[in-house]
Amino acid sequence: MFLLVSIYKEKNEDFRMVILPSGRNKIGLHQDKDYGIISYLNKNDSEKIGEFIFWALNESNEEKFENNINISWHKKFFNCSSNSKVNSEYNYINFKFLKNKYILLLFKKDGRGYSPFKDENGNMVEYTFPEKPTALELGTKVMEMFEYKERYDRLIE
Repeated sequence: MFLLVSIYKEKNEDFRMVILPSGRNKIGLHQDKDYGIISYLNKNDSEKIGEFIFWALNESNEEKFENNINISWHKKFFNCSSNSKVNSEYNYINFKFLKNKYILLLFKKDGRGYSPFKDENGNMVEYTFPEKPTALELGTKVMEMFEYKERYDRLIE
């Protein structure tokens, strides 16, 4: 079983977070569902962030869905004028459950989309939990990864 949750965090101090469960589209590819959680919590609310991510994981499945709302993704969840605006204003992590492992993977802006973020040694920035994390552990690790990416972005600017 392969379950996926998309987690987006706005790149500023008072941030907006978007957490989206996934399913499969008509042709079987992973796609975010038409609903999710938009939150204005802060980094001190790590446990609640973890609870929201677990809710989205619970909502994710391998089922195909046919009824996809015909509204652009960037407007539906982010109220942005384009996909590239989302890429510029939000960092992205995916949380996946694959082969009985819980894995976080950090991404970076790459053209019009995202690609895995690599550290200074060329290694993908990911974290595999040794067992199912608690909501607090998950939320804390997600926030640490976002903060790492934001510090990196400030250094290269």
